[in-house]
Amino acid sequence: MREINIALAQLRCELGNKELNLLRILQSLEEASRKGADYVLFPELFLTGYVIDERLVQLAETVEGPSINSIRERAKRYRIGAVVGFPEKDGDRLYNSAILIGKNGEMIGKYRKVHLYHKEKDWFTAGDEFPIVHLPEGKTGLLITYDMEFPEPARIMALKGARLLLVLAANMVPYQGFQDIFIKARALENHIFTALANMVGLDNENVFFGESQVVHPNGQAIYKGKNNEELPIITLNIEETIPEEKMLDYLGNRRTSVYRSEDMY
Repeated sequence: MREINIALAQLRCELGNKELNLLRILQSLEEASRKGADYVLFPELFLTGYVIDERLVQLAETVEGPSINSIRERAKRYRIGAVVGFPEKDGDRLYNSAILIGKNGEMIGKYRKVHLYHKEKDWFTAGDEFPIVHLPEGKTGLLITYDMEFPEPARIMALKGARLLLVLAANMVPYQGFQDIFIKARALENHIFTALANMVGLDNENVFFGESQVVHPNGQAIYKGKNNEELPIITLNIEETIPEEKMLDYLGNRRTSVYRSEDMY
């Protein structure tokens, strides 16, 4: 059995206030460590809030920036991993990114959002790969909000051997039903544990509804949050035998030769 304890940081953050949001991240790592978590999953762009305007140029930082370094130091001190969303600066480009920090404060992996939503296209450069992160507990994939609404990213990661999918979300009203449908579909159709942390609270334009969730590979919710702040810890055995995987075997029963014979647009 290979268990992993994931904390879902369903929290408010203050739009554009990086110092305050960083403090909340550091406090959450300490609290989750006391509760026995292995990793804390934060929402999309939690370091800055869901800022999609000219402030991004000043708020963004590199993976070696001061905020990320502070998170790495806190992770190492409390022996806990973190998955944090932030606007990443790389040269003259900005990316909507997620970084996975290990329990020794090391940077294990990074993901750049591939499918940009609405005004994000005006500020961010889209990522162009779906990397797998090799955790001690098993192979893991990262996605950010809108990525989950496309079947290909989760499928690609599952085919690469991922047993766990971590989704950083900033989903707002009125898309509660969309979030619920997509996370369950991605889990079931790929027979993969899927965990999502969504923001709560109000910013200038959006009401973030929370409802963070962990879904079993059979498509059933293991845990679903409500609409307030919370930091639950969910224990998963990602090596668990999944009866549906043998019965339905969506990955093994694909007819790729037929797919390739069709015109794909």
